Amino acid sequence: MKILSLLACMLFASSMFAQEDCVKNLRGETVCKNGQTAAAVNPNTGNAAVAQKNQNGVTTTQTSNGGTARTRNGSGVAQGPNGTTAAVNGRTGNAAVAQKNQNGVTTTQTTNGGKAKTKNGMGVSQGPGGTDCAKGKNHEGCTKK
Repeated sequence: MKILSLLACMLFASSMFAQEDCVKNLRGETVCKNGQTAAAVNPNTGNAAVAQKNQNGVTTTQTSNGGTARTRNGSGVAQGPNGTTAAVNGRTGNAAVAQKNQNGVTTTQTTNGGKAKTKNGMGVSQGPGGTDCAKGKNHEGCTKK
């Protein structure tokens, strides 16, 4: 959930480009911008964020606590300081969170009910409709429950 909150914060940061110079918002955060770069500081947490938009319209936001996000047209990917990654598709509203454990297994869960466990390009996934798919050294395919 922290990652989804981080992603929402990053999406907010990408919308900061409409501000002029520096202002203090209702939450007491100072927000500044100059052209293609914006910065914000949360006085309650001390966390700062800097956002830059490139020529392709992709906004990259970095926070002082180690979080990073890339957003464009309402879709984006955020990575927290602990390595947890979250993505949101702005067109479908589907979000996915992935976390790698100490054994190198990445577990991904989507808001529409999909789940996957992968390692070294092999793994098992289960779709929201009950379809199981596997990819291994000698097996690839899906079965419907």
